[in-house]
Amino acid sequence: MTAETIRSYTIGIIIVIFFAITAIVGGLTNYKQETLHCSKSENLCFVEKTNLLNIKSSKKLVKYSDIDDISYIKQKVRGNRVAKGYTEYLLIFKTNQNDRKIIFSEVFYEKEELFKYIKDLQAQMSSSSDIIILNRN
Repeated sequence: MTAETIRSYTIGIIIVIFFAITAIVGGLTNYKQETLHCSKSENLCFVEKTNLLNIKSSKKLVKYSDIDDISYIKQKVRGNRVAKGYTEYLLIFKTNQNDRKIIFSEVFYEKEELFKYIKDLQAQMSSSSDIIILNRN
């Protein structure tokens, strides 16, 4: 083997390792499903996230008794000369202390879809059921 072939093999291996690490990081940090779980009796709301590698994690969001309202955050994303800007929405809980707790990390692009989730969540919260579950795929 010459030094030139060893160098080309080394560069090839480095490129393969780089793409493998990128794929693993992308699979761990992007979520294919998020589920909000709230329990009135346990006074707890948490979000369970399933990433692209089917690994589940959960994050405590807020105490159920601290929830004051369900709302959303509107964010305008600016465009440039080529691309037009757009608006995205995040579903949130407003707490009694006027804090905003983002429920799902995935943004909504359509206001109608966001309002369906808000209406569904409000209906579940006002019902007599102890458990509230809201899925976002």
